[in-house]
Amino acid sequence: MREQTVQVLEMICKKVFSAKDGKKAYEIYEDESPDFIISDIKMPIIDGLKLIEKIRLNDYHIPIVLMSSFSEHNMLVQAVNLSVDGYLIKPFELDIFVDTITKSMQRIQIINGIIILAKDIYYNSGTQEVYKNGSVVSLGSKEFELLQLLMKNFLKTVTKEEISQALWPLESSCESAIKTLVLRMRKKIDTNLIVSVRGIGYRLNHV
Repeated sequence: MREQTVQVLEMICKKVFSAKDGKKAYEIYEDESPDFIISDIKMPIIDGLKLIEKIRLNDYHIPIVLMSSFSEHNMLVQAVNLSVDGYLIKPFELDIFVDTITKSMQRIQIINGIIILAKDIYYNSGTQEVYKNGSVVSLGSKEFELLQLLMKNFLKTVTKEEISQALWPLESSCESAIKTLVLRMRKKIDTNLIVSVRGIGYRLNHV
C-alpha cells in the first residue's frame, strides 16, 4: 500500500518522501519540511497518532491525512483532536484519495493566501490577482472566472459542459468560445498552465 501510494503521489506532486516507520518519517519531516503529510496509523517504532502528536507540538499548519484499515470511534476522535485534515479507510478509490489530498491543502492555502500556479506565477487570494514575475497579470472577467473554476477543481479535469454552465449559465456557448478563452489565458499567463484533455475539458497543470 505504501509503495502504491507513493507511485500515485509521484504523478501529482513534484517530490515525494517515503518512510517505513514513524521515527524515520519524523526525521524526514524535520529535514525536508514537506508541504503535507500522509501517514498510516499503524507503523513500527512510532505509530501514526504519536507521530502527528509530536508534529503538532510545534506545527499546526501542515496538512495531515491519516490512512488506516480500521474505523474505530476512538481512533477517529484522537485524529480529530490532533487537527487531522483527512481520514482514509483502506482500501480506497483513487478519486477519493486525490479529493482528500486536495481538500487537505485548502487550510495551508487559506493561511498563506498564496497559490503557486507555475514558476514565478502565483495567485494572491487576498487581492484576487495573478502575478507573473512580480507584476500583476491583467485578466478579463471570463478569464478570471475560468481560472477560479480550475483552481477550485485543482487536480481534476473540468468538462467543457461544466465550464459553459459556470461561465455562461444563461447562454449556449460553443467549444470555440472556450478554446479562444483558454488560448488568451495561456498567452497572458503561461502556455503550459492549462492542460487540454482531449474530448473532455481542461485542468490546471500541477507545479
